[in-house]
Amino acid sequence: MASTPTADALESASFPLSRLKLRHLRIIVALGEMQTAASVAARFHVSPAAVSKTLAEIEDIVGMPLFVRGRRGLELTEAGRELAAHGQVLLTQLGRLAESMQAVRAGNQGELRVAFRTMSVQPFLAQAMSDFYRDNPRVEISVIEGGIGELTEQLLQGSLDLLFAYDDPRLSRPALRSTPVVPAQKVVIVASPDHPLLARRKLTAQALSEQQWCIPAAGSRMLHLLHTAFHALGAPGPSQGIRTSDVAATASLMQTGHYLSVFPERIAAQLASAKVARVLRFELDSRVEPVVAVWNGEITPRTAAERFRDFVLQRATQDALRDAEPLLAARAVAAAGLAPRRGKD
Repeated sequence: MASTPTADALESASFPLSRLKLRHLRIIVALGEMQTAASVAARFHVSPAAVSKTLAEIEDIVGMPLFVRGRRGLELTEAGRELAAHGQVLLTQLGRLAESMQAVRAGNQGELRVAFRTMSVQPFLAQAMSDFYRDNPRVEISVIEGGIGELTEQLLQGSLDLLFAYDDPRLSRPALRSTPVVPAQKVVIVASPDHPLLARRKLTAQALSEQQWCIPAAGSRMLHLLHTAFHALGAPGPSQGIRTSDVAATASLMQTGHYLSVFPERIAAQLASAKVARVLRFELDSRVEPVVAVWNGEITPRTAAERFRDFVLQRATQDALRDAEPLLAARAVAAAGLAPRRGKD
C-alpha cells in the first residue's frame, strides 16, 4: 500500500524549485512560446545574452535541460513543457490576484469577459447578461469577438472567462471544462415569408437545390451540413444566390426576394417568431452539435465569472432557453417594416 508523502518530504522535494523567481517563470513561458532568445529579449527589453543567462539559471535550479535546439529554434524538452505549463498557470493566477486586489481598491466587483460563437444562445445570453448586470452593476462585462481558435487560446491564457460555442474538437484541451447549455439541434430550411414553395404539398431536394438561396459562407459548418444533407438525398448542394452566414443579412434578404436558407432549428424558430421567415416543411437528416459553455478549469475563476457561470447554468437547467425571445437582428428587421421587393422564383 502506497504511503502518503509527509510534509517534510514534500518540502524537501520542492526546495530546489523555491529558488525560482517570477522572472524565471516569465522567461521560460516566453521561450516556450517564441522559441528564440532574441524574440524574448525584444519582448522584455533585455539583451539575448541576459535571456540565455536566465535560462542557464533555471536549468541549474531544475537540474535538467529544458530546451533542445531544433530546426525552428528552441524546443521544449519534457521537463521544459511541464515547467512552462505550470509556470503559465502560476503567472495567470498571480494576474488574477492582482486584478482582485485592484477591484477591491477601486470599489468595484471585478470583470467578466464572455464570448459566443453561435447565434443560438444570443437571446438567452443577452437576457442573462442583462439580468446579471442589473443585480451586479459594479461588474465590468465585456463581450469578446474572435474566431474559435483565437478564443480558445484566450481561455487558456485566462483573458477570457466563458465561451459559448458548438462543441468542437479544438476545445478538447486538458485545461478546459465544458457543459451543455443547448442540446443538439435539427438543421431546417427557412424560406422568405411568402415564398411560392410554402404552398407546395410535396417538395424534392432537386427542386430545392435549383432555388435562390442565402448560401452559408465557404468553410462554414452550416455549408458542410447543407451539402452533406443534399448529397444524401441524391441532389447537388444549392449554388444559386447570395453567400452569407450573417443572420441579420439573411433576415434582411428574406424581406427583399424569394430566398431559402438553412439554420439550426432554434434560430429558425426565432426568425419565424419575428415573422421574417417561415420554416419549410422538408426534412433534412442533419443536426448540429450541442452548444456548450467552456471555461479554464485549471485557474481560479474571477469571482464575477464564477457567479455568472452558475447563474447561466442554473437558467439552462430550468429550460429557460425553450421560450427565448426572437433574435435581436430578426426583431430589428421585422420592426423596420421593409416593403418587400420580390425577385423571381
